[in-house]
Amino acid sequence: MPASSQQVALFDDRPFFERALVYGVREGIIDHDKINSILNDAPKGMLQIANFFGTAYLRPNVEAARARMVNLVSLHLEDSSGGDLEKAARSLRDHTFLSLSRGGSEMLKSLWAMPEDASYALLLRQSQKEFLAEWSLRSLAEYRQECERRQGHQTAISAALWFAEKLGVPASGISTVAVESIIRTAILVYLSATTPASLPNAAGLIAIFDAIRKKGVPAKGRKHLKEVFKALPEAYRTVASRELKRVESEDLPRILDASEAMNRLIQELEPLYFLRDFGPEDASLFDAAVSEDWQRITGGKTDDNSLLTIFVCLAAAAPAKPALSKVAARALIRKARSDGFQRLPVLRFIRASAPYEMQDDLEALWQDFFPEAEGFLLDATDTTLSEALAFLKENCSVV
Repeated sequence: MPASSQQVALFDDRPFFERALVYGVREGIIDHDKINSILNDAPKGMLQIANFFGTAYLRPNVEAARARMVNLVSLHLEDSSGGDLEKAARSLRDHTFLSLSRGGSEMLKSLWAMPEDASYALLLRQSQKEFLAEWSLRSLAEYRQECERRQGHQTAISAALWFAEKLGVPASGISTVAVESIIRTAILVYLSATTPASLPNAAGLIAIFDAIRKKGVPAKGRKHLKEVFKALPEAYRTVASRELKRVESEDLPRILDASEAMNRLIQELEPLYFLRDFGPEDASLFDAAVSEDWQRITGGKTDDNSLLTIFVCLAAAAPAKPALSKVAARALIRKARSDGFQRLPVLRFIRASAPYEMQDDLEALWQDFFPEAEGFLLDATDTTLSEALAFLKENCSVV
């Protein structure tokens, strides 16, 4: 069999730094003095990393620091060289080992600074040290995948701010919000041909629903939206088109369906939209829509224990109940550990369903309670669930 037909692709799982170093030595790019320089720099960097994440006085910390440093250098070399071993070897020759390690660290810090999700002004995020502890051992492929994902979130946020500014709301006027809701609202406003075009308050959103239900989507609205999309920067068109598709396929059919009660429609669609200047004058418009649902879910309970029980259920994506049996509480803990325990669904529920005058206090109650609840319910060391169950009994309604 000809040699050309016997080629075998070998998988080399050595760190990219090691491959570049071996290549550089073999090809005469890296000399003995450079190797000594690397050997002198490496211990300094390892101690700095070990002390940053803990202490350099424990051997496991130093061993972990060595793995982190090699990986950081590998990240920087492979990314900057595009995987070309000759380019990487020359970079290894021309730069200090510590500077290459810092280059990898700066890559990760830049990644950390990018948005974790498509929420604007997110208040809670992973600390930089926790992020670096995790990602300093990740591969370049994982880094690039996460970078692409976070760039997508950044694009969505930038697109939402573009739409908000077009409708007269500066970034400073927007609090924590899922940015898709801003884009979705802007699209509905343009489609409805509302004049002047602006992000609506509660009364404005209800008026848009009513107008579309009575007269449909006006032709001038579709024309106006088309003009807006032409002016939209190219980078934002994909995310805007996605939200347009959702409005067209999910919201408009329901708004136009006269058989669907308007109060239920408002209750279910309002959380998907961004409202400006929601105040007491708007509260009465939603009271009729939400009061029945609030009463049904809470069973008329207003004590903190019952409300926190409901919130915990929602955070674990379980049916909301003001009281749980021990069996149900244990099942909820297991569900939270397997499926996650989320803060935002409760905040959305409070805004969508709670009486307006209670919303601020309920949000504060949940924000204060969530970190401690998350710590107890997701504690993997509590294998018998006893600590988590005791926490629920103390703070919620477990009978």
